[in-house]
Amino acid sequence: MFRIVLAIGLMVITSTAQAGEKLLRVHIVGVGEYKPVESLTEFKAALEKLYRVGITTSFGKSGKTLPSLEQLKTADVMVIFIRRTDLPEDQLKFIRSHWDAGKGIVALRTASHGFQEADNKTFSQVMGASYTGPGSYTAPFKAITAEGQAKHPVLNGVGPIASRGIYNFTKLADTATAIQVAESDRKIKAPATWVNTYKGGRVVYTSMGSPEDFPNADFRRLLTNAIFWVGQSDGDKLKR
Repeated sequence: MFRIVLAIGLMVITSTAQAGEKLLRVHIVGVGEYKPVESLTEFKAALEKLYRVGITTSFGKSGKTLPSLEQLKTADVMVIFIRRTDLPEDQLKFIRSHWDAGKGIVALRTASHGFQEADNKTFSQVMGASYTGPGSYTAPFKAITAEGQAKHPVLNGVGPIASRGIYNFTKLADTATAIQVAESDRKIKAPATWVNTYKGGRVVYTSMGSPEDFPNADFRRLLTNAIFWVGQSDGDKLKR
C-alpha cells in the first residue's frame, strides 16, 4: 500500500483504491509564511475530489509544535511547506525517519529553510541544493520547462507558470536535475523546480508556493504530478 505525506500540518486519511491499484498515502505538513495551511487545505480537498488517495495533515499555528507527525510512519509521501521551525526532538524524529527511510518528498518554497541549522543542512542534502537567500520577494518570473525535460512525468500537462520571488541556491548536486527554470530579467535562468534522489527515495522541490500560485491550474497539476511521481504510483489508475 502506497502512502503520501503532505508536510504542512498533519492529517492522514485512508481509503480503498479500486481496480487493485495500491492506495497512495500522503501526509501534508504545513506552517509558517505564505499561508501554507490555507493553501494546502484547499489543495488537499481538490486532490481528494479527483483521486482516491489517503491524506493526513500536520498543520500548525506556530513553528514550535506540529500535531500528529507520528502519522508519517505510515505515509508514502510527505508534502512539506514550513519555515524555520524549532520543533521538539520527539516530533522531529518522525520527519527525519521519513527522509532516512528514502520515502517520497514534495517540498515547497520555504521548506528549503524549514528547520534549525543542523536539520537545514541535512535537508539541503535531501533536496539536492542549499538555500542561500530570498533575492527579491516580488520580482516576477515564469517557470518554464528546462532544456531536455519536456517529457519528465512531473511536467506532464504542465504549462509555463507565472510566479514571483525566485529563491537563490547553491549549484544543484550531481544527483539532482532541474526540470523547470525561472525566466526573468536575470541573465542566468535559475532552477525553479528540480528532482533529486536521497537514500533511494524520490524528491521534488519547487521554489514556488505563494498564495497566488495555488489557484493556477498548471501549478496544481505540477504538485499533483509530483506527489504521484515521488510515491511511484500511477495517478491515472486512482482517478475517481
